[in-house]
Amino acid sequence: MFKSSTPKRPLSRRARQRLLPVAALEVTASIIVLNDLRRASSVRHGNKLLWTLLAFVQPIGPWLYFWFGQSRE
Repeated sequence: MFKSSTPKRPLSRRARQRLLPVAALEVTASIIVLNDLRRASSVRHGNKLLWTLLAFVQPIGPWLYFWFGQSRE
């Protein structure tokens, strides 16, 4: 559909080293959210389906759940 005028270059080794911990943190946060949703009897501000879908919106979905959706029991 749209063509990029600049060719795409692979990430440098240094860029991959910086990106890997961030990616691992995001995957870990998503797994924690999904496990918490599975065990929770209720959530705040919405329903479980909404928060489950939002858990896959990176990078903000899991963090929004921790701040606004997780019940404080």
